Amino acid sequence: MNSIAACEQAAYLEGLAAGLARALTGVEIVAAPGGTAAVPADWTSDVETIPHSVAAREGIAFVRVPTAAEPTDTLTDLGVLLAAARLGATRRLADHAVAHLSGRTSGGEPTIRKQLVLGTLADLLTEVEALRVQLTLSAATAEAVADVHDRITDLDWEAAKLLGASGYLADNPGRSCHVSELVANCWVTQ
Repeated sequence: MNSIAACEQAAYLEGLAAGLARALTGVEIVAAPGGTAAVPADWTSDVETIPHSVAAREGIAFVRVPTAAEPTDTLTDLGVLLAAARLGATRRLADHAVAHLSGRTSGGEPTIRKQLVLGTLADLLTEVEALRVQLTLSAATAEAVADVHDRITDLDWEAAKLLGASGYLADNPGRSCHVSELVANCWVTQ
């Protein structure tokens, strides 16, 4: 399994923090370009964290780094791996949405059977596949990687909408959308 697929799989099976850990393997935290690094919470035993209760529920912590790093090719490569992890988290959220909608009814039938819901899920999963291909074939520039991350953010919010109002609660899996975007903001250069 290549590193892109491994990051996606880790986030899909175990959550965003696991995908982030895989993506950050071998990366120095001080490489964060914005002066704040997003890391798995269990990596912070010897550093001061910036409190963020929603991120903590996802197993993510934010730490200040001494100085903002200059963008490098290493950050572009990291951006690809991070995008893969975010895609895994998006797929995980989509699965949660399917389970949620399968347990709800509208007009006497499961909400998951509604044409608009099915269309939204189909569009979401098609875009995930397209972004995966883009990552493996053509995400060679910082601009292309940033574009993929922007598109993932849009997808995440579409998935959260499928959860209804509960998708925006801090104790719901929809919170991963917000945390995922914050993680990308720490590591991806525009």
